[in-house]
Amino acid sequence: MTSTQQDHVVLLVDTPFFENLPAWVTDNFTVTMGGYHEGQPSRNKLVIFEDGSYLEFFNWYDQPPSLDKENLPMRFWGSKPPGLIDFAITDTTQSAEESVGAINERLSGGPEKDAGLGVRFGKPVAGSRKKADGVEIKWKVTRPEFSQGANTPGAELFANGRIDVPFLCHDITPRTDRVPYKDEKKTRHPCGAVGIAACEILVPKHLHAEYASVYCKILGSSIQTAAGQNSHTLDIGVPEGAARSTVVVRAAETEHDVERMQERGIGFSDLVIAIKPNGPGGEARRQLGPTGIESTIWLETFKGE
Repeated sequence: MTSTQQDHVVLLVDTPFFENLPAWVTDNFTVTMGGYHEGQPSRNKLVIFEDGSYLEFFNWYDQPPSLDKENLPMRFWGSKPPGLIDFAITDTTQSAEESVGAINERLSGGPEKDAGLGVRFGKPVAGSRKKADGVEIKWKVTRPEFSQGANTPGAELFANGRIDVPFLCHDITPRTDRVPYKDEKKTRHPCGAVGIAACEILVPKHLHAEYASVYCKILGSSIQTAAGQNSHTLDIGVPEGAARSTVVVRAAETEHDVERMQERGIGFSDLVIAIKPNGPGGEARRQLGPTGIESTIWLETFKGE
C-alpha cells in the first residue's frame, strides 16, 4: 500500500468568481479564506475536508508571473483557463527531498522507465502565504520537469502548457496551519463532503497504458483495471484517518472526451468528492451542475464504514 497521499486539488477561478462565489459552491461547501501568496499576485480560498485534503480556489488578482521566474512554481498556471487545472500529492512519512528521490528512482527504473513520456521531478522550491491574522505558512513544492521522450504527445495536446501529471507539496510549518482540518466548523459541509474520492485523468487512448504506468510510478501504487472500461484505478492515501482515495487514468474515447482534451490539454478532467450517506437510497453519484466548472465536479456517496 502506497504512502503517497492526496494533498489538494487546484481550481483556477477569475476574480468575479473568487470575490462572489456562486451558489453551487456556497450551497454545498463551507469555504475558508486561505491568504495571499508571497512573491506573486495570487490568493486562495479553501474547502477543507475531514480527511485532511482540500479544494483550493486559486485566483490571480493581477498579471501572473512569467515562465522564467523559476522560484515561483505556480507560474505554470498563468496561461490556463478557469477550471480544474492541477492537483498535489504529498507523503507525510518522508521529506520533500526523500519523496522526490523515491519517485525519480521509480521513474528511472525498470524496462519501461517513464514510459517514454519524458517525466521527471525537479528540486523542491520554497513557497509561502500569509493568512489574514498575519501568520506565515511555509511549504516546499516540487513540479515535474518534462522532456521530449519517445512517446511524448504532440504540442497540440498540451493546450496552454503541459500539466499532465501532479506536483508534490510538503509542509515546512505544521500542516494544520496550512490545512486546519482539525477544526470541525471548517470541515462540516452542507452537502456532507468528507474527502476526495477520486481525481480523474483524461489521456489519449493510444497512450493510455503509458500514462497508467507513469502514474503508477509517481504514486507508488499498483494498477487496477476497471471492469469493462478503458481506465485504470490507482490507490492513494489521505493525510488523516484510514480512508483511501484514488486516481483514475481514463482514455479519451468519446467525441466529447477528445474535444475536451484538445481544448484543455491532457490531464486532470474530473473531481469526485466523497459525501456521507443521507438516508437509504438516493443517487450514488451526481454532478454539481450541468455546465461550466461545476459539471466537472461530482459528489459520490462514501462507501466506507
